Amino acid sequence: MDLDLTLGDGLYARALVADDAALLVDATSGETKPSLWAARPVGPYSVRDAQKTLSQWDPAAGGQFSVGILRGQRLLGAVGLMPDDPGSMELAYWIRPEERRLGIASLAVPAITSWAHDRLGVPRIWLEINPLNEPSLHLAQRAGYRYEQRLPQHCRAWSSEDAGQDAWHDCLIWTHLSGQAPATTDR
Repeated sequence: MDLDLTLGDGLYARALVADDAALLVDATSGETKPSLWAARPVGPYSVRDAQKTLSQWDPAAGGQFSVGILRGQRLLGAVGLMPDDPGSMELAYWIRPEERRLGIASLAVPAITSWAHDRLGVPRIWLEINPLNEPSLHLAQRAGYRYEQRLPQHCRAWSSEDAGQDAWHDCLIWTHLSGQAPATTDR
């Protein structure tokens, strides 16, 4: 996959592969909340969880995949790209707890959004955001996404392993269309 982006501030992005399991284990070691998009999105990840997740998110398979945000050999976060309908893709992002609020997602999300429009030819990219997640709402606006709709009780809280026993909350859908005004990367 032709994905090797320089993001600025010493950061770069590249597709994550199964061999990156140790990086994912290290990155999620301090996570206590639902964090990543996978069969089991709660951290921290074991080596087995990381290998399973990365094998399911293989860029070579042509479906969903993860993009790592790195500084040197340290994984600071990840962006998931999940095709849904033809011409539409969900983008999700996660930053390791000790690196949050430092502008990392503000550099990565606009760059990867532009890359997906340009290189993958995806005309519509969308975010699913908990209405209570103020930092993500602000990031969506700064990255050039526009509010589209509210989906009642759509997103799982992951407070229980059993989906039937879990809590669900509303999600806000924000979209970015190809040809839309460029995103800003101001922190």
